[in-house]
Amino acid sequence: MNQKTICGGIIPMLVLVAAMVSHVYSQPKNNAEQVTMELIGQVTNPSPATSIQIGYLTYANGLESELFTGVPNNETNALLTFFSDTVTTRVINNGTIRTINRRGTFMIYLDTTPNGDFADPDTFRDGSPVLTADLRHQVIVDTITSAFTATFTLTVTSVEGFEIGSQYTRLGRVGQKLRLTFFGHLNSPGPPSGYISGMMIGS
Repeated sequence: MNQKTICGGIIPMLVLVAAMVSHVYSQPKNNAEQVTMELIGQVTNPSPATSIQIGYLTYANGLESELFTGVPNNETNALLTFFSDTVTTRVINNGTIRTINRRGTFMIYLDTTPNGDFADPDTFRDGSPVLTADLRHQVIVDTITSAFTATFTLTVTSVEGFEIGSQYTRLGRVGQKLRLTFFGHLNSPGPPSGYISGMMIGS
């Protein structure tokens, strides 16, 4: 068998393998203003000094597989959930506007047996962690309407690859900076303390 025959057989095989790998593994590159994830959840404030934000992902850039195991799509059948645990560092009142700063940890989990229940926050962190980030966030509350926005600055500290359907992916990379913005409304009396929906942007 001559060299041309060997090369002629190997090159198409390498092309095929590369195509298969690119189909199975996905970690999209995002620009600074691209929406990478969309999230829905609730807020619970166990005390004036602490707050947790829990919920699930409805979209993740690059993932073509369904993120829910049933319909209607909600927390009970979501495969990707999040849990954010924060401590209040400062509160400033400015007329009818209240500004709250917090620090903490944000985590996303893969839950292959979904059981999300907003009455039990721990059900949103009983899966396998796939992304962990340090966070700082600012909440701006309109004390008249009870509407608020919360902006999270996230720095990814660890990621794990995972598979949904036939697709293997990672949601980020260590050191990556992400910006998460939630729009919400306070709920009184709770629980929950509030309802939130938002999006993640990152590069």
